[in-house]
Amino acid sequence: MQLFRWCLIILLIQFVVSIRQVNVQKQWYRYPGNPGVRIRLTKKGANHIKTVGVQIFNDYISQLKGYSTSMPFSQIGINGIVNLKNLHVKNYRPPQVSVLNFLPPRHVVLGLENLDIGLGSDFTANAVPIVVEGNLMGTISGMTVALTTELLTDVTGKMNAVVRNCSALIANSHITINPTGPMGIFVKTFEPMINDSVRQRIPEIFCSRLQNLVEKNISKLFEFITKINLEDYFPKMDKSERDVMNMFISHLAKGMYVDNRMITQPLLTMDYIETNHQGEIQFESLSGPTPFFPRPMEQMFREPLSDHMAHFYVSDHLLNSMLYYAYQDNRLALKIDESNLPKEMKSFVSTQCPSKRHQTFVCVGYLIPEIGKLYPDSTTSFAILPHGLPYVMFNRDGMAVEIKNRILTYAIPDDPAQSRNRSQILVFSINGQADIKFSPTSESLNARMNLNRFNVRLHRSAVRGIDETSIARLSPLSKTFIAPRLSAAVEKGARFPLQDTIKFINPVIKNYDGFISLSTDFQLEKKKIESIVRKSIEF
Repeated sequence: MQLFRWCLIILLIQFVVSIRQVNVQKQWYRYPGNPGVRIRLTKKGANHIKTVGVQIFNDYISQLKGYSTSMPFSQIGINGIVNLKNLHVKNYRPPQVSVLNFLPPRHVVLGLENLDIGLGSDFTANAVPIVVEGNLMGTISGMTVALTTELLTDVTGKMNAVVRNCSALIANSHITINPTGPMGIFVKTFEPMINDSVRQRIPEIFCSRLQNLVEKNISKLFEFITKINLEDYFPKMDKSERDVMNMFISHLAKGMYVDNRMITQPLLTMDYIETNHQGEIQFESLSGPTPFFPRPMEQMFREPLSDHMAHFYVSDHLLNSMLYYAYQDNRLALKIDESNLPKEMKSFVSTQCPSKRHQTFVCVGYLIPEIGKLYPDSTTSFAILPHGLPYVMFNRDGMAVEIKNRILTYAIPDDPAQSRNRSQILVFSINGQADIKFSPTSESLNARMNLNRFNVRLHRSAVRGIDETSIARLSPLSKTFIAPRLSAAVEKGARFPLQDTIKFINPVIKNYDGFISLSTDFQLEKKKIESIVRKSIEF
């Protein structure tokens, strides 16, 4: 029992140690309530979505079939029921006008005007003891539909659409029944009554199908932005992969996703629909909120909206949350040695150059001769450990990243028999700042990173004659290898998500203090939207 207790204590200690503790940072904004991501869909963008949605609806209505209904009839003391089977659309003329209006604070009104439907059906008229079968042909013309939908956020942070009202008016209808058998002439007398019944049922059928389309698919489409899996946007690492930066990026991106749950009810004005989102990058293996929150995006309210379909406002909280979770989960550490460098960079970690192994004149031994003299015929390795939580700041010029790393440097003899005799030769820290500038394309948010501050502090050295100036000579490793590779990874990871569903057109970036805005037109991919709709709606 005592042994079990000690084992449990050891496991708990290991668990606690594995989660890095973070002290309160002076840059943190400590007040909750602001979104990390805010989206505004303008009337122009909503009309494009409406156009695509109406096209899909037209396709489905034109294929409507297999519907059954029944209706009573009564005349000259005879009561019976007419059953319509396999009611189907024979021809369909789409609405000549479609209109979308915003009704603040949360309603959208869709109007479809002047559509025509040609119908066909089998029927059975049953008035005991008389049973008559036949078929029915009909036309509905000049039909107008008005649909009022309320947009709501549910308790899980997902968008829901609830149809509050649907009305349909028919200008003209004409039904012709073709009964078979000797009693057909008798049933023919009920044709006006059947015409009126069908005229009443068609709006019900039409509205129920339209309601089904809206309620099932608006929420389904919004699910794609509620949680965005970012791991899929980074290159997959092969099991045999040995490149240090690829391994670092793959480890960092594992289980990474954007938590974009809505934190408020949607807001509708006469000009746009606004949604406010959590806007955090998290990892599947971690849980718990960040101890800091997004700052208010006050500057966005001071500028008029440009004539774009959509506007995305992204707080620097999005990236700071990612760095916070990655720092806690020890995903920001990096080890560089000869085995995981690309071929053209392997010589850099050597203590002698040129040599039999590396015909180059740039290496650690050349940049810091004291190391080459004390450890000849050796290679060096670097363990780069975060010494503080990195911090991202959006500003008027783009983005600035503050980094604090402690670097442990080792020397390993080239002689295989002595390769286990690793010696720690340096411990130093680097405080740096990288600036990142954004330039959007239709597919990605291109980013260029520039390492513009590189301050070195020496903590311990096993080599005499080395100081901060000596260590600063190693900066080519950061400027020619780490920074460019990270910049390339940032560019790959900044591809716009959901490109099989939506294509951005002429996006424009604006930089603000604490957030950036992306304003863009867009085009929905109809085939992809249709495939989503097909899974959730029955016709």
